[in-house]
Amino acid sequence: MSALSEQSQDMQRRLDEAAEWQLRLSQDTDPAVKAGYSAWAADPANSRAAEAVGKGWAAVGAAGSSPELLKMRQHALARARSASLTRGARWGWAAAACLLVALAGGGLFVELRLRAPGYETEIGVRREVALPDGSHVSMDSDTAIKVRYTETERALTLTRGRARFDVAHDVKRPFTVTAGSETVVAVGTSFDVEKLDTTVLVTLIQGQVVVKQQDNAAPARGPAKDKAPVALTQGQQLVAQRHAQPVVASADLQVAAAWEAGHLVFHDEPLGAVVERINRYTEHPVSVDPAASSIRISGVFNAGDVGSFVSAITGYFPVQATTTANGRILLQHRS
Repeated sequence: MSALSEQSQDMQRRLDEAAEWQLRLSQDTDPAVKAGYSAWAADPANSRAAEAVGKGWAAVGAAGSSPELLKMRQHALARARSASLTRGARWGWAAAACLLVALAGGGLFVELRLRAPGYETEIGVRREVALPDGSHVSMDSDTAIKVRYTETERALTLTRGRARFDVAHDVKRPFTVTAGSETVVAVGTSFDVEKLDTTVLVTLIQGQVVVKQQDNAAPARGPAKDKAPVALTQGQQLVAQRHAQPVVASADLQVAAAWEAGHLVFHDEPLGAVVERINRYTEHPVSVDPAASSIRISGVFNAGDVGSFVSAITGYFPVQATTTANGRILLQHRS
């Protein structure tokens, strides 16, 4: 039998249904659920699909009982119960935590589908995530990632925030992290990715990576095209800004990792970018008047201590702070 993507639509449908039934049976002891499954499995083709999914479910072993996956299964089941009973609606939720099995190359392939919302941290919270392949992700405050593993790739998307990725070596399945128009490609290495409003920063801590870039500057000319990839070596940082050529420079790795210890280090950076990072740690974000956003800032601050940050900025730079009608702090150029 071919890989899942090459199987007939009928087989894909049966595997989808079998995976959903496996999920529901593992969590729901309602006799009506068991009766429904028995009626469905009476079809020999459905029974074969159920057997394949059952083997894959068992093959996951310890990973299948991990707190992260159990939480995902429970969430998916709750969503499935409240959704329409049409196959499309049910599978839309169940696929988030289901195991699909394809017979490829003579052996079982188990795909762990980690779909949105993936992993997320709240403001003021950092989190360590162990991925199914042994890779680890250190997530900063107010950060979100999506994860999708297949037999040929380990694809992650950083939708906001910052994270460090310590990648388990697997030359057959490159590890990619996409942030904006930048995609970092690695096999076994450690790197940091930060996504700001108009900037993506990639810092290589150990090993080697290649950063692929998509050119979205001129959509009127046709589909976006990939720019030439940029290779980074240990200690280098790529800064990719919207509508500008990327810049590669040496990075201080201790400074780059300071956020993991709760410190924010800035060296000659514009106040607008500094405040964007500061706001990742507070539920009461600071605003910057455009006239003051380009003031260059250097300093070390404790993440989440907005009061001390504002005091330092107004004490050492030509900036004043006022409180707006909605209670937010506005930084303006001191006249």
